Formats: sequence, structure tokens, C-alpha cells
Amino acid sequence: MKLSIIVAHDPNLVIGKDGELPWHFSEDLKFFKKTTMGSPMLMGRGVFEELNEKPLPGRENVVLSRSKNYEHVPTFSSIDKALDYLSDQEQVFIIGGGEIYRQTIDQVDELIITQVKTKHEGDTYFPEYRDEICETWKETWREDHEEFSFVKYQRVG
Repeated sequence: MKLSIIVAHDPNLVIGKDGELPWHFSEDLKFFKKTTMGSPMLMGRGVFEELNEKPLPGRENVVLSRSKNYEHVPTFSSIDKALDYLSDQEQVFIIGGGEIYRQTIDQVDELIITQVKTKHEGDTYFPEYRDEICETWKETWREDHEEFSFVKYQRVG
């Protein structure tokens, strides 16, 4: 199974404010949909609630929660249990939030990042990874736009 994080962050690694994205780029949302379509997505309870507890179509939505159980989506109390459940999948996307990213960044194979070029106020952050580029992460693809860049990194070794 290929384990990929997909995230958008600003120069200060802000990924959220008050349970929402601090920006809106329709091209980024289209990129997210195109990239994740057909593959399962693993997310924390907060992200699922941000989606109004409605699974995103065309992809299996798997939720991590220690306090709630959702009848209409597979829900697990630990990342290990969720990954066991998903072990027969070709690729799994981790879509947040901040705590899920922190707990999984050391085990993922790939980072798919929308690097937002402007700074935003926020209360949720992506873990620092940029000082590990070359040692741990190798850039394999980039597409630059005026307000953001799409970048893929593969784990080295």
C-alpha cells in the first residue's frame, strides 16, 4: 500500500483556522478531487465534521475518532486499526487534520502539497518537513501557479 499525505499549507505551515481552510482556490479543490478519486481517504473526526459528516463521493472515507462512531463510514479509534482495515488498498490518502498528519508523516511514502504563497492566520499547522528535503524527501513534480504551487515529494530510500 502506498501511503500519501495530501495537504495545502501556507509559508508558515498553516492548514486551518476555526475548523476550515483559510483560503479558497477552486483549482486546488479540483486537484484534490482528481488526485484522490477512486482511492480511500483517511481523516480525523474534525475533518469529517468539516465535511458536515457527508462522505466525499467516489472514494471510501475512513474516519479516526476516539469519541464518536459513524454508522455510514468505517470509523476506527487508532491509525493502526484503520491502516489494517485499508491494507489491501493500492493507495491511501491521508487528508488531515493536523494531529493525523503529525502522527503519520514518518510512515508515509509521499507528500502531495499545495504550497500557498501568501501567509494566512490559522490555528492548525502541518508538521515541519522542509528541513528534511534532500535527506528524507525528494521533489519529484511541481506545477507553479500565481497563488500556489502543487508539489510532490517522495520519501528517499
